[in-house]
Amino acid sequence: MVKQPSIVPFGYEPEKERQGPRGTMWVYDSFADCSAQQLVRTISLAARKEMKKLVFYPLHEETLRRMGEPGATAFYRRADELEELLENIELPVDTVIDRWEGRRKKYTPMDTAFRFLEEKYAGPYFVYLTVDMANTVAGFDSFEFWIKKLRLCIDLKHASSESLHPKLQAFAHRWEAVD
Repeated sequence: MVKQPSIVPFGYEPEKERQGPRGTMWVYDSFADCSAQQLVRTISLAARKEMKKLVFYPLHEETLRRMGEPGATAFYRRADELEELLENIELPVDTVIDRWEGRRKKYTPMDTAFRFLEEKYAGPYFVYLTVDMANTVAGFDSFEFWIKKLRLCIDLKHASSESLHPKLQAFAHRWEAVD
């Protein structure tokens, strides 16, 4: 097939590519003591950023134990409580609870979980974390690889900037504080 030359008038500017919501926000947390107010804040942040999908990713109790959180309740209980809370909230963003880690029924490294989410959902990717989870994630070896591919949204409501992991402070341009 022969290529047809295209003629563009002087001063032509193409339309902006971004039309409508795009990207995915992952909420990587245990959801052990999650309240409706925290969920509303997370959902409103995703709506402000015009996310196409908001993915809640509850962690398995074995993963939490290895991350240093002993005594976590069962995965299915936390996931069911999260689902009940979400049923009572208005959802302006397409919201999903990903139960992949519950089906695995074992420890899932952060790297494996992020690769799974990256393959399943469309980018660009944002990850919503609490300060404690962000400090834990920053301690992993693969953090520097992932911080270049993701944008972190860290909930700093009940923490000071002194309590941040040194790697988080080094990559301060790749994350934003959520009020």
